[in-house]
Amino acid sequence: EKDKKMSSSDLVPLLQTILSRLDAIESKIGNSNSGESSSNSKSDSLELPRSVKGFDSYTQSYLDPFVAATAKLGGDAEIVGKLVKDAWAELRALILKASACKEPAPAAFSGLLSGLAAKVKEINASVKRNEWEKHTKTVSEGLGALNWVAVKPAPRDFIESFVGGSDYWANGIRKEYRTTNPDQIAFCDTFKTLLLELMAYVKEYHTTGLTWNPKGVDVSEFNPDSVISKPASAPPASKTTAATSTKPAVALFSALNKGENITSGLKTVTKDMQTWRAEYKGADAPAPVKVAPKIAPRVAETVKGPPKLEFQDAGSKWVVENQSASNGVVTIQIQDKKETVYIFGCIGATISVKGKCKSIVVDSSKKTKLYFDTAMASVEVVNSQRMEVHCLEKVPSVAIDKTDGIVVNLPASSLDSSIVASKSSEMNVAFPDESGDTIERPIPEQYVHRIVGKSVTAEV
Repeated sequence: EKDKKMSSSDLVPLLQTILSRLDAIESKIGNSNSGESSSNSKSDSLELPRSVKGFDSYTQSYLDPFVAATAKLGGDAEIVGKLVKDAWAELRALILKASACKEPAPAAFSGLLSGLAAKVKEINASVKRNEWEKHTKTVSEGLGALNWVAVKPAPRDFIESFVGGSDYWANGIRKEYRTTNPDQIAFCDTFKTLLLELMAYVKEYHTTGLTWNPKGVDVSEFNPDSVISKPASAPPASKTTAATSTKPAVALFSALNKGENITSGLKTVTKDMQTWRAEYKGADAPAPVKVAPKIAPRVAETVKGPPKLEFQDAGSKWVVENQSASNGVVTIQIQDKKETVYIFGCIGATISVKGKCKSIVVDSSKKTKLYFDTAMASVEVVNSQRMEVHCLEKVPSVAIDKTDGIVVNLPASSLDSSIVASKSSEMNVAFPDESGDTIERPIPEQYVHRIVGKSVTAEV
């Protein structure tokens, strides 16, 4: 039995051999990291914030294929592809700044968006009436999604609201080139994927809005190089630690030479200290672990019946019911200007009315986009939520009743349209200015009424 035990005289040479090998490994590691270029390259990859790393991975997987698809097509598509790449670079710069800075005041934050806004404006200006019109409009309609950086608390849903409008123009390209030119289809698919994966990225890294660093610096003091190249500061080592790391053999052998006294510094655990015992009721008992309440998942809204699209001869009326995003773009081709369109119970749908019709009514719908050429009488939106109405040519009147959240988009040819609103909120109207840039203005919800003589006045 004594032969099986290893004496201290046999143990010492073995430990010395182990320590010498550890010293050799330590010296090799130190030499490999001593090069300045190697150190910088490693710090670049390590010091990038998590949100920026995720964004770089996203762009490499989904932005690069889109840019490559535009390069294959050439023409204005290639120009737009380069502009999109520049816009995403501006977005990355903003995300990098947010990861290192405290959230600024609203006035200061609007100044940070100038670079991104300039790129979006440049892309919108590239839309021309030529063979590339559908391509440029596909991009310009979806590019509004980049404004998610200013949206709280649901930026992902904000991005989703632009996918349908972009896909409306992309479907025109798909229909024209589905069987003749796969490069055209690749353009449409890669841009849609770029937007859809942006939703996934924002959901993971910026769930309730652009993520700022509460311990960061002020935006006016931000230096991009400091985020990447500056290594994280390590806590100062104590004298004891330094001495131990330089001479590990001394500490190890001194402990071994204690023999049986090596356990003399340990404390005795008495029965009343053993917290695992059932009878333990000490004042320092560990607090029970609180289980976070389970949050019920959001139930996706669905339509209440089967989708319906039919023309009723009796009233010269198109009836569109229970359409959703899964049905794609619902297109109605008007044959007679006396025809009317009635839309009911749609959720997340995109509906396109081609030609000149008498009137359009949208009732009890949510998150639905309506595109139409001309309505000779009016367009009415009733009992709906989060709607978009896009007039492409002309409409004399738009009526909004009991609707929460709506944007009415008017072209330059229909700036004389009247908008009548009642019992509604969060209303906006978008229209082009003299230079062709789109501006958006809120429609007032509250008025100040005064009695003047025998009449009552209303002022915003």
